[in-house]
Amino acid sequence: MMKLFKYRPLSEFLFKELFYQELYFASYKELNDPLDLSARIEFTAEKEDQIEYLIWVLFKTNLTISETNISDFDKDNNNNKLISFYKNHTVINAFKRSIYDKLVMFKAKENLIWLDNIETILVDTSKELNLDFRLNFTDFKNELQRLTQKFLENSYTTCFSATNNDFLMWSHYASKHSGICLEFSIEHSGLFPYVKKGHRKADQDNYLQRISKWEVNEAIYWDRIREVSYQDEQPFINFFDFSPVFDNELDCDLIGLSKGWTHGFAHELEMVFSTKTKPWKYENEWRAIEINFGEPKHPEERIRHYPIEVLSSIYFGIRTPEDVKKRIHDIFKQHRKAIILYDCKPTNGRELNFEIWENYD
Repeated sequence: MMKLFKYRPLSEFLFKELFYQELYFASYKELNDPLDLSARIEFTAEKEDQIEYLIWVLFKTNLTISETNISDFDKDNNNNKLISFYKNHTVINAFKRSIYDKLVMFKAKENLIWLDNIETILVDTSKELNLDFRLNFTDFKNELQRLTQKFLENSYTTCFSATNNDFLMWSHYASKHSGICLEFSIEHSGLFPYVKKGHRKADQDNYLQRISKWEVNEAIYWDRIREVSYQDEQPFINFFDFSPVFDNELDCDLIGLSKGWTHGFAHELEMVFSTKTKPWKYENEWRAIEINFGEPKHPEERIRHYPIEVLSSIYFGIRTPEDVKKRIHDIFKQHRKAIILYDCKPTNGRELNFEIWENYD
């Protein structure tokens, strides 16, 4: 049986989380690492034909439809030139070939290609081919940043650790040893259980009775949880590999992840989001990750519930107040859940020891 641990800071929210068995899935803005869950986009192209999607993004972001500070004459003139360029297969092919060659040359020198590098390559290629329309790289970059936010930064995670006795972890994630650490006993390796509650059926006659019984269906499902891997570089995704996602952002099946082909992208993002740089290795982290290709979710929409059976122990920090310990003890007494409670004890090293905490009323 696998053991995973979750450090929790001391706050009033803690008691609600314990009473209702809640797990909160955080956004990238709520995580300690500012680069976490915000994977960068890299532009290595394996084939020349992949450049067609890059040109398409450049074309549609430069085609001026809405009101701008540009005069109608200049706007229409630039749009006409842009459309003529896009219809000219000879020029398009030359543009595509030149961009691809520059990407290959840049890749040989620098290994990775980022957004600023792409802008430089596009500017140089436009000058070489004497393209006579105005290129707006601000809108081009804004569109890529918008897609990045929608498909990379709207996903969420809840974090666990494979260790419960690291002094720094208690300092960073458990209110400087005043919080607690939850112990989960996982029956199925790589899977974590959640509770899904159905809706109570409306029944006006039953509601009007002084005492009445209601039924709400519950289901338990197991979802992936991944061990975090640690490497030298921050993870990234490839722009061209993800072009089917970027180019189909309003596809309801993509947003709902109901098409088989969309799951490959979700799995790839899960792998990216379960990779961190080596300075974080001491955390021995595991993650449950919710990939979201739709609109951002409010915090209350990012709460999942776990079955109380999976929670096996709770560890109190060195500074956890006694009234907090008793309050937590009473929560599980109400739930009639037998749970082992431990006190942290310091040692001469970085690791902590534990002994069973006894409640004396």
